[in-house]
Amino acid sequence: MKKAIVNTKLFLMGVCAVLALSCSSEDGNEGAIGPQGIQGEQGTAGQDGEDGNANVTSILFEDQTILIGNNDFAIPQLTQEIFDNGVVLAYLKGTDGSWQPLPLIQEGNIALDIDRISVGNIRLTATFTSLNLNFRFILIKGNLTGKNGKIDFSKMSYLEVMDYFGLEH
Repeated sequence: MKKAIVNTKLFLMGVCAVLALSCSSEDGNEGAIGPQGIQGEQGTAGQDGEDGNANVTSILFEDQTILIGNNDFAIPQLTQEIFDNGVVLAYLKGTDGSWQPLPLIQEGNIALDIDRISVGNIRLTATFTSLNLNFRFILIKGNLTGKNGKIDFSKMSYLEVMDYFGLEH
């Protein structure tokens, strides 16, 4: 009797295994695709998100000569709105090819810094003369709020700022 029960269990396990393995769509016996269902009800509208960071402009000056004293950069994109409510970031391309934020500090002293920002113009003051310098000015119009409040660009690298605003490096 025990042998019959064991044989019956083995037989049933074998039948289950055959049935499980034989059910496959690979044999080409698939049915036709059914008709498209009706469109469901429109859900309620979600809550509006915060306004974005507004417009950002990147301006590149290549191969610039810097003289001791004041050096003016005419930037027509620097509007009254940016002057009143925006942010201006300035970068100098270092000899190693990386972009460094101004001010440029050499031997503990400020060697190059923004002296004045006005509508249409940025004035840099230098304590040295140099040829072929590259500068990038980032003009940010509008309200700058990040996920946790105000954005602190002083703690961001050039690449982080460029990535944050989706600008080319």
